[in-house]
Amino acid sequence: MRFRLACMASSWRGDCLRLTSFVLVGLFSLAIAVLVWWLADDAGSFPQILTVSLCIGWPVYLAFELAHERLSRWLGPWLAPVPVVALGLALGLPLAGALVAGQPLFFFSGDFGTLGLGLFFGITGFLIFGTRERLRETRELLAEAELKQSQQGKLLAESELKSMQAQIEPHFLFNTLSNITQLIRSNPDLAVSTLENLTTLLRGSLARTRSSESTLGQEIDFAEAYLAIQATRLQGRLRYEIELPEELRDVPLPPLLIQPLLENAVIHGVEPLPEGGDILLTARQFDDEVVLSVCDTGPGISEHGLSSGTGLRNVRERLRLRYGTDAELTLTATFPDGLLAEIFIPLATP
Repeated sequence: MRFRLACMASSWRGDCLRLTSFVLVGLFSLAIAVLVWWLADDAGSFPQILTVSLCIGWPVYLAFELAHERLSRWLGPWLAPVPVVALGLALGLPLAGALVAGQPLFFFSGDFGTLGLGLFFGITGFLIFGTRERLRETRELLAEAELKQSQQGKLLAESELKSMQAQIEPHFLFNTLSNITQLIRSNPDLAVSTLENLTTLLRGSLARTRSSESTLGQEIDFAEAYLAIQATRLQGRLRYEIELPEELRDVPLPPLLIQPLLENAVIHGVEPLPEGGDILLTARQFDDEVVLSVCDTGPGISEHGLSSGTGLRNVRERLRLRYGTDAELTLTATFPDGLLAEIFIPLATP
């Protein structure tokens, strides 16, 4: 009887998760429709755009539910999105063509732009909801492991989960997609560069969901893509420099130690100032220690209000779990203004 109740509860949770995902896909499709309607004058009426967006979004989600696990095993995580999204478009675009133009093959013959946008947003949505699915699976694995893990092991696993959840924030993704859409007309080269940087972030985020280890070079590449996107978004108000000696690129590092420091420097340091500001990211070696520094020219530590922020607490906790007392994070006010955040880690990991 207890087993049967457990199975019923598990089935009920699965149905709720699928319903939630269905609603989220609808909201994602609505956001895309609003974005296209707002930016493209000749795209048609909003009800038509919304119909096409939903006819793409929900079939792609259906194809994701039906085929993504098997295709991921066959093709790997990088190639699997293409056939899944293609299957969803093959199901959804004929329906959209019939509803909007009265011709099921309309978007396969007369409007290839919609097909291209559908492929782009479909793959982007696949990556977002694929990451969400992996996070759900990670939560379930963590729940099952809590009875067997020590207290330190549980804290480490929860910290890694929080890091994965913070990797791609929806508002950052939508802002970046909006910038790319606008730049396609005004500055195509910058649009391509921004899209490449976004791809680097998405690829790095997916890699971090499967590994608890990174290198300093990989983290700096991830940071450079993030800063390039933010510099584009802030339209020249953010200026940045990165200094990384080549011999330090292979230093092992827990992922996402630098990212919270950069986010604080951009959001609390540079963005609030009308004139913007500068960010300097450096890595240096002193004897048997590596120092990672993020310095900004923002309003300073009193205005940042960062000493007890969630991101910095998470960085300090992960440093403690990985290196014990051999690593630390410090915050220092700079003259005449600005903030210097430094991470000190040993070269020889325990």
